[in-house]
Amino acid sequence: MSMKLLSVATATGLAAASVVVLGPVASAGAAPLVCEPGYKSATWTGLSSGWVITHAKQINIPQGGTGTYTKTAVYRKTVTSGREVTAGGSYSASWVISSMDAHVSGTLSKAGEKTKERSESVTYNFNKPGTYVVFSGVKKASGYYKAKTCNSRGTGFGNVGYGKSHSWNIQAEGAVKCTEKPKKGTVKLAAKKGYC
Repeated sequence: MSMKLLSVATATGLAAASVVVLGPVASAGAAPLVCEPGYKSATWTGLSSGWVITHAKQINIPQGGTGTYTKTAVYRKTVTSGREVTAGGSYSASWVISSMDAHVSGTLSKAGEKTKERSESVTYNFNKPGTYVVFSGVKKASGYYKAKTCNSRGTGFGNVGYGKSHSWNIQAEGAVKCTEKPKKGTVKLAAKKGYC
């Protein structure tokens, strides 16, 4: 390689090296971005779900009286969808329910909704005589949250808030014979335990 070409290559290399060295120096002191400004996040603990019987009534089907009938299940309990703040910053019930929804199988009811507080009609095929409970119920979900918001610079989280939330995502109705042995975790078992 001629001295002239070597000189050009050396100069080019130094110019490239100077860019690499000067880049970090120009951005020194700026805090790194860790989140999108305004982004809200929540972590959940103690998430659980289980059947709650909202309407129920015990009835007797006599010998020879079997068949499909419509019976009235009396109002027993209300299940609501909402949240309670226990400490720190406050987050809207709608946002909290939406966050919990991402961790629960099935779509949760919106904040502010509640189950019916009047008697309900249940149609069922009573194929054997005996004592039954006609029922309506929902699968309630609940848990505890810790929420936080990314600051306006995107450099960290603040406005930490704590609380608990509750909602439901499945509704079922039917009847259970009091001599039945329903499977664990079923709505029939909850109705039998509560009202037989």
